[in-house]
Amino acid sequence: MRVFLLPLTLGVVLAGCQREPAAPTPTPSVAAPSPTPSAAPSPPSDLSAYVGEYPTEPKGAAPSFLRQPQVREAVAAVVPDKQVRDLVLGSDVTATPIALVEGKLVAFGCEPHNCGPHNWAVAIRPDGSEAAVCLYDQDRRVARWYPEKAGPAPVNGCPSGE
Repeated sequence: MRVFLLPLTLGVVLAGCQREPAAPTPTPSVAAPSPTPSAAPSPPSDLSAYVGEYPTEPKGAAPSFLRQPQVREAVAAVVPDKQVRDLVLGSDVTATPIALVEGKLVAFGCEPHNCGPHNWAVAIRPDGSEAAVCLYDQDRRVARWYPEKAGPAPVNGCPSGE
């Protein structure tokens, strides 16, 4: 019986040696955090694409001129009065197409059915710099530019670019 057990034992031992080693258990890996989008502002767009467009009308997939972030920020930087900013950047307005005058885009707006005594204009370079806002309100006797002296005193209304 011993003779029989020795080959059997050797067979079992050798069979165990020829087994493939068990695949190592993968260790859970911690995924590297994905990079977050840059907080840097995107470069300003060229506003000259709005020449000939109405300031309250969207241009294709882009927002209207008065909804462009760089226009809104530029107006906010020169007009401290929120009520005036809301009026100038509002959409309840009669407007003329945007014109390019002396290197600046001029967006003119006025109170519907009352344009003569109540009007305003935004003048800004195509790159979004050097913004100025004109406000003319005949009833309140206001005729001025933001910032002061950004243009000639509006005598009979703000410039419309026409």
